Amino acid sequence: MAQTSSLSLDRRLAGFSTYETTPEEALALFREARAAGRSVFWSDAQDGHYVFLDHADVKAAHVDWETYRSGPQVLRPLADRPRFPPIEYDPPEHASWRKLFAEVLNPDTARMHEAAVRDDVETLLDELARRDTFDLQADFAEQVPLLALCHVIGFDKTKRSEVRRYTVELHAASGDPARAVAAFQAFAEFGLNEVQARLHEPRDDFLTKLAHARMDDRPLTPMEIGATMNSLLNAGHGTTVSGLTSLLWEVLRAPGIRRRLIEDPALIPFAVEESMRLHTPFFGIYRMTARDVTVGGVDIPSGSSVQLMWAAANRDPRVFRDPDAFDLDRDLGSNRLLTFGFGIHSCMGQPMARMEMNVALGALLRRLPDIELIAPDAVKHEFAGSETALIKSLPARIVR
Repeated sequence: MAQTSSLSLDRRLAGFSTYETTPEEALALFREARAAGRSVFWSDAQDGHYVFLDHADVKAAHVDWETYRSGPQVLRPLADRPRFPPIEYDPPEHASWRKLFAEVLNPDTARMHEAAVRDDVETLLDELARRDTFDLQADFAEQVPLLALCHVIGFDKTKRSEVRRYTVELHAASGDPARAVAAFQAFAEFGLNEVQARLHEPRDDFLTKLAHARMDDRPLTPMEIGATMNSLLNAGHGTTVSGLTSLLWEVLRAPGIRRRLIEDPALIPFAVEESMRLHTPFFGIYRMTARDVTVGGVDIPSGSSVQLMWAAANRDPRVFRDPDAFDLDRDLGSNRLLTFGFGIHSCMGQPMARMEMNVALGALLRRLPDIELIAPDAVKHEFAGSETALIKSLPARIVR
């Protein structure tokens, strides 16, 4: 019986792909693999790749960029498109791209835009307060980061529907290389047009800076501008929508947690961190090995695809006690949450994402204390293309 079970696990690991499963099933498979001593395993999917589950292995790989290269791309399957800066560049090119992105995403960004985000959130809540029922995903969680991006990058609010359409299509197309190329090109053209418009009508915004940016003493090419816009808009929207929706679900379905946060709003940042650990919005990123390496007792040849599974690392029982539970009192310590990656490629927008979620949850609990979810036990996370896991709908109502 044990041998049959082991063979069954081998087959399931060999066929693992986020395109063929659900987040719940994937997490269950990771638990089983880890219990069987398979913290590193091979999957035939996505042209073949290794998967790292343990927190220590995932973190170490992020630090060792000379062994685990970000190029040619951090998603699978590979698509015929330019690299996304700065995440798909390694040193020395990476430093120049990260410096450019620091013009819009830096330690001051969240503070500079917090007041505008608060105003947007209050306006959205004004609209919800006039309704009996609504969808917290579509009517609230999707809107907050979209409006924030408009502020941060410099888009007019009238462009938000286009931004949403392009980001949704780009995520959904990730499993189909041909469709992904078309989605990238459409998004790149949209972003390029916005940047070029600033050449004629400059403003005090990042689009204007991008229009005049130089890389190694030369202007950016149209495709580089398009790739930059793809990086900013794709990373800055979908994952924050996922993170905020999961946070609202966890808090509003648990009366005790909700009550504690209402009584002590200082606990809200802890709820944000715990939700991002438990419901990692983007399951994991890919690297390519530049040399032979052995991890978890598995020999990995040079030139191999490796998926660094953030979602599994964030539930490693050797790092997080009772890892599958939402624990508002959990001490996450420092540098343990891998939701935003780690090392030189860590997400530059994470302070902004955290601020948006803190502001949104705090205002919602203050303004709509009588809100309740409709059928919260029926809510499921789903993969929405690429490695993004999200709740696609979160119906709610106000008890009057």
